[in-house]
Amino acid sequence: MSAQIWPPISHEQLLKEEEDSLAAELEWLLEDLQAALASLKSGLEECLALLNVQEPGTTLALSTLRSETVKGFVTRDISLRLSSLAPPRGQASYPLRISSPLPLPQLSALLNLLNQALDIIDISTWTGDPRNGSFISGQLRLLAETMDESKAVMKGGEDVVGGKWWEDDFTGDET
Repeated sequence: MSAQIWPPISHEQLLKEEEDSLAAELEWLLEDLQAALASLKSGLEECLALLNVQEPGTTLALSTLRSETVKGFVTRDISLRLSSLAPPRGQASYPLRISSPLPLPQLSALLNLLNQALDIIDISTWTGDPRNGSFISGQLRLLAETMDESKAVMKGGEDVVGGKWWEDDFTGDET
């Protein structure tokens, strides 16, 4: 099956029309991509807001490296509730008293990566040329790498920023 153009045009004119059509399609895709980037930015900002909550009561789930099933919960007011350990009478969980901040390297790394992803989106939208296909292609590759790193940090394990958190010493002794 073949397609012919009527009235017939020269080969050079056909190539020019194809090029114009591809340019128009690229422009349409780049404009449509800006709306998708705005939606992605909104979702990432929502994730950051959930991770950066300063008020008490935010709940984080606990699981192990072997299983994704929930083993317990930790809240930002630092109380601990485990299904394998009954709480004290009259309380729903164990309150934890921590004298110095407890750093969570995985959470810090995730916050940094999400901020980097937001910066990439801002550069793609405002600073750079949003109509340049090569520029946007590079920014999307960088964004994909950043999001892959974020997923790896959330998954946990040895090969992520923060390393083996269960072997770190959080006593505060600098030796």
